[in-house]
Amino acid sequence: MTEPNQTAFIVKVALPDETAPDRPLTLFYAVIADDPEHGVQIVRGAVKDGAEVTLTEVRLSQATAQAIELLPGYARAL
Repeated sequence: MTEPNQTAFIVKVALPDETAPDRPLTLFYAVIADDPEHGVQIVRGAVKDGAEVTLTEVRLSQATAQAIELLPGYARAL
């Protein structure tokens, strides 16, 4: 469950794709964190080295975060 000062951020991850090196594989992760930079750090720690990790402008509502059982401090691929 999210605390009042926590937000569920959506983070974009681009990974090199061995089968198509000129086009990265794009994934999106949800993460609950106190601030956006902490959210990016959590996702960066959950993906392969060399991945490009960027914060999006999208946020999840608390109801959606609870519905997908998103836990604070853990990144979840969407």
